[in-house]
Amino acid sequence: MAVAETKEKPIWMPEESVEEIKKIEAKKAKERFRISPRDQLATLLYSGTNKRIWHSMPFFLMHLLACAYADVSSIELVRVSGRTRFGPITKVMRRISAMVDLGMDLARSCEIARGEIRAPYLRDFLQRFAQIAKMGEDMITFLTKEYNSFMTMYSSEMERSLTKLKRFAEAYSAILSSSVLIVLILVFTSILWGAGVETTGIVMPAIMGIYAIFGLVFYISSPTLKIISRNYLDKDLESTIRLSRLTWKVTAGLNLFLVMMLTFRLIPFEVGVIGCALSGVPATLIGYLGMKRLGKIGAIDERFTEFVTMFTTSLSTTGTSLTYAFKEISKLDFGKLTPYVRRMSSRLGIGIEKEVAWDAFKKETSSELVGVHCDALSEANRLGSQAKLYGPLVANSSLFVLTLRRKVDEAAALMKGIIVPMHPILCAIVGLIMAILTQFIEIFTQFEQQGLPMVFASVPSLAAIEAYIYVLIATLTFVNAIVLHEVAGGQEFDLTFYLGLFIVTGWMTYFVCFTAVASYLESIGLGRMVSITGF
Repeated sequence: MAVAETKEKPIWMPEESVEEIKKIEAKKAKERFRISPRDQLATLLYSGTNKRIWHSMPFFLMHLLACAYADVSSIELVRVSGRTRFGPITKVMRRISAMVDLGMDLARSCEIARGEIRAPYLRDFLQRFAQIAKMGEDMITFLTKEYNSFMTMYSSEMERSLTKLKRFAEAYSAILSSSVLIVLILVFTSILWGAGVETTGIVMPAIMGIYAIFGLVFYISSPTLKIISRNYLDKDLESTIRLSRLTWKVTAGLNLFLVMMLTFRLIPFEVGVIGCALSGVPATLIGYLGMKRLGKIGAIDERFTEFVTMFTTSLSTTGTSLTYAFKEISKLDFGKLTPYVRRMSSRLGIGIEKEVAWDAFKKETSSELVGVHCDALSEANRLGSQAKLYGPLVANSSLFVLTLRRKVDEAAALMKGIIVPMHPILCAIVGLIMAILTQFIEIFTQFEQQGLPMVFASVPSLAAIEAYIYVLIATLTFVNAIVLHEVAGGQEFDLTFYLGLFIVTGWMTYFVCFTAVASYLESIGLGRMVSITGF
């Protein structure tokens, strides 16, 4: 790629202008897909669906272009797109295909379908697609331009999004530490002036609202880069995913129940806090095992680009013989992907149907990257597209995903490096302060009971302070787990693992620090200060 750019660039052009040209192209693409204020509001209201459509559009366009190399009609492309697995996009294309099969004009069908679409980029694409189909222009040229334009805009937006995520990570870390500090200052104020508890009751909802806003920002700004396939799963992984989802739901419910019991003092302090900490152990273990499986799938994905290149090269030299192409490449080494390639070759060799063999191949790997790109490979090969045309397209698309994953992992690593150690530290600080407050409140309470005046201090409600602290720790736990889940691309086991990890580390460090400091204060004689007064 770099050599080609060097040859095309004039001699007089400085090196810096290459980046400038890319910025100009990205700006033109963005202006082409300019979003109106009404569309921006719709994007927020339907953020989940629009986010999935946005991150599926590159693969949807890649799939269409790979099939278009077979020189099929626009109506056939619509039918092909109705057999894809891109969620909301596929539903729209199936609706258009159904209207066309009923005898409706393609342009009219696209116009009816696009009126119900909230995502502006998909809506605009359908309008241009219908116009090109109506005028009878070359669909390959049109889809090539669409794909290149969208990928230019998509790459630019992803770079900006990842930059924003890093800045949001720094801002969020400041909010975490400052919010805990604010609550602790208000609690100390309640002892000195007696107004801190009431003020804390006002500040706590505000802090929780700020956490919710940051959670929403991370949800909207973070990319959705699934490693595990949404459509092709082996039975073991599917059962593990079900167990993981059930585990984090049960863990969240049990933890909230124990926090509520602690808040209303329905269970002893030690039992409640240790119970909260232990409630996160199953989620941590199951999430860890799931993340190990994610690592294995990621290792398979790393060799997939090499597999596509060799497969399409072999296919282009042998015509359309899928069996012979797999037989040839099964002799090569593709790392963790090699056993699956050899099984695919064996299935084709014994006469199993191609579609059945492809489905088995995708289910065994359970990879989203493998599934999406193998769908394009199998469909393009079935329609008769030339492998030398769609091979580089699919290979470059898979390489783009791997590159994007690395960039997302960098942003996620920054966030993990901030939150994972900070969460137990903040909980430990809260435990330290609570141990000190508990000792002093007990002393001041006995002073008041004996009628001794206290000029510089008042006795706040210890139960109210404990309730605010428990709510603060629970909020930190859930919000931090959700934020890391979104920043990492919405991976399947991240929420389970980090929820369990933060529950265990947060409540355990709080308990250990509280108990250790309280024991230390008693050992240095703070508890005997009460007996000196004669009470």
